[in-house]
Amino acid sequence: MGVDKSTRNLWAAALVAVVTVAGAVVTVVAHEPEHPEVNIPGLTGFVGADAPEASPGAPRAEWSLDAAATYDRQFAVFRNPVHGSGFDSGEPGFVDAGPVLVTMVGLVNQQTSGLDETRLVGVDAGTGTVRWEAPVEPLGGCADTLAAGRMICYTTPFEDSPALLTVDTQTGSVTRTPTDWTILALTVADDWVYVMEGDPESDDIRVHSGIPTDPDSRWSQRFDLGSAWEDAFGHLMSTDHGQGVLELGGEAAGFDLATGRPTFTRTLPDCTQSARATEGGVVVRVHSDCNLSAVLGSEAVDRTGRVLATSDVAAVHALDIDRPADTTIPVLLGDGAYDRGTGELRWTSPDLVSTPHVNTPESYGPNATQGTAFAVVGDVALLRDIEGKTQSAIDLRSGERLWRRHSDSSGTAIAAEGDTAVVLESDMLRGENVRSGEELWTLPLRTVIDDDAWDSTPVVAASDVGLVYLTSGTMVGLGTAG
Repeated sequence: MGVDKSTRNLWAAALVAVVTVAGAVVTVVAHEPEHPEVNIPGLTGFVGADAPEASPGAPRAEWSLDAAATYDRQFAVFRNPVHGSGFDSGEPGFVDAGPVLVTMVGLVNQQTSGLDETRLVGVDAGTGTVRWEAPVEPLGGCADTLAAGRMICYTTPFEDSPALLTVDTQTGSVTRTPTDWTILALTVADDWVYVMEGDPESDDIRVHSGIPTDPDSRWSQRFDLGSAWEDAFGHLMSTDHGQGVLELGGEAAGFDLATGRPTFTRTLPDCTQSARATEGGVVVRVHSDCNLSAVLGSEAVDRTGRVLATSDVAAVHALDIDRPADTTIPVLLGDGAYDRGTGELRWTSPDLVSTPHVNTPESYGPNATQGTAFAVVGDVALLRDIEGKTQSAIDLRSGERLWRRHSDSSGTAIAAEGDTAVVLESDMLRGENVRSGEELWTLPLRTVIDDDAWDSTPVVAASDVGLVYLTSGTMVGLGTAG
């Protein structure tokens, strides 16, 4: 679904008009912040006789930014604005705006478990220079995709004047659009904004689509989904791959992005553990026992709500990267691969399922059987069998195993380009060829920043420019491997 020229012109006119009236508050800076009273980690990393070494061809640190120096307060932390500031997610991160990375910095309030005095910070992706800083109200969250070059956020519903916020990622100017909605989730797709709001305890959920200055200008749709308020957090709505998906309290629904028309609904007692759209708008839904959360199987649903395929194999594939080459690549359910258009079973493989040698609920809980796929890259799936202590790859077109090696490590696939995938394993970043299994390079993250700046939960994320390594206190831009 594209956006025509007239729609983009409407966007521009509305935003310019509101910015002219609103007069947003923003501090514009263009400097490498340096404050001698706080520690700024260097790029020399860990030194000494036992210092780890990066392999030839590994990415190198090109710039570093310190949270305390940027904020000019010793205990300032970087956080991902997607998760908001009302509750401290504990996860650093940014929204990729091309030449600018928008992160959030603030102070952790130990009493409220939120962040105080938060600012959005625009960081030059190539140099690490701080381009602008913008103080913001407590945020409920932000979309991880831009709309017409703007970042879209919303304040927590506890504010005196809740609003949608439109952030110009090049200048930091912020436009407020007041709202009386209790917003639960916000996404962007093809420059349109999608807002999920309502009262989950009354099974009264509404989704609106429009532009930030008029967020229900396109359509509004009510859904009979519900949950307790404490369950109305986390991943509640997605608009990826041209398919809208809602998940709330074990219930799920799909909707057409252009019209809001519901395409499928799964409500209690047909509990949903997860529902994710993939290439071609196919939604993979995992259904489970409502009481024990035991996986019962999975199904693939197309854009119209038609069930393409089902599997009663109780194995879930949690994909860090889901980037098939095209719609001819089958979708994985349980131990099989199914055609995305027809639902035809193309092949099965025991490599897709890991079953423990001793299967008892006391040892493994309700979901002892596990899916092994953790990344789909082109026409290859990367597999990890924790029970069997192996890693392998499988050709998605044929089901043929490409390679296998002994490994008891676990990690997260964070980027892929061509046949190369980048995997974060504990404090090690590793590049490998997915078709051959060849290790291309390794980068111990302790070689990037000083030991005293180390964070126990490092994050490495891909941007348009390259890889970015983050801890609560530090952002580091990594150069291209090779």
